[in-house]
Amino acid sequence: MKNKVGIFYGFWSPNFDADYMEYTRKIAVLGFNVLELVAESLKNLSESKRRDLKILGDDLGIEYVLAVDPPAKYDITSPDKAVRADAVKYLKGYFDLVSAMGADTACGIVNGIWNSKIIDTKEAHTVRSITCMKELAVYAEDKGINICLELVNRYEHYMLNTEKEAEVYLDAVGRPNVKIQFDTFHMNVEENNFSSAILSAGKQIGYVHLGENNRRPPGCGFLPWQEIFHALKETGYGGKITLEPLVQRGGEIGDACSIWRDVMPGIDYDGEAKRSLLFVKETWDKA
Repeated sequence: MKNKVGIFYGFWSPNFDADYMEYTRKIAVLGFNVLELVAESLKNLSESKRRDLKILGDDLGIEYVLAVDPPAKYDITSPDKAVRADAVKYLKGYFDLVSAMGADTACGIVNGIWNSKIIDTKEAHTVRSITCMKELAVYAEDKGINICLELVNRYEHYMLNTEKEAEVYLDAVGRPNVKIQFDTFHMNVEENNFSSAILSAGKQIGYVHLGENNRRPPGCGFLPWQEIFHALKETGYGGKITLEPLVQRGGEIGDACSIWRDVMPGIDYDGEAKRSLLFVKETWDKA
């Protein structure tokens, strides 16, 4: 397997603010190449600490991916023009942070606000999002950043739930660095078929999250991993693949992601991460 494989630090941490240095060292020992961080929490570090984190990542061969979760007041889909202007400015600052960390992937619901509601119509929100994204895409492209829009289930956002919706959105934006972020947990809710969605997206795939039907690490549920990986290989996808298991009850991350019970009580987290990494690599090579 030539793709770089990562993991979201929230597998271990119950809260968004965490010791990123510790997790960078941890995943390097476990054999991962990528650590996904949350931009809002990374902003809480001083500039010198962020610089030290980047140096550590460079030294250990770890790349960072920054997921965005803008506060509700920074909504590029808002009917209020002033709110949209502030949101564009905010997201440009997010891309500045991505660039400062030496990263090339900005991911998440960049096209709107997580768990937000429709004010007028879905179509109107989408048009406003596309208009802002055209400007943001140019800004990010100048920094060598791909904007990977995460397709999530209907209970977390209303705009981009399926690959077909994402295709229409990407065609309207018309910029090569705005891409699709698949997440297998969400695909299991919204797509009719894993392979057809992946193959239809093709070269528009920019980033991939792996999570079981029950949000456990890959290999602990019933998703058809050989089918998923075979389809990704058919498209020639060579990008990053990141595990996003969310299994801990409580804390900011557990509450935000509706983890109301310990999904894997009593597990050895490091051991499970290493097991799942091996599962992904072996299954990919067989697919």
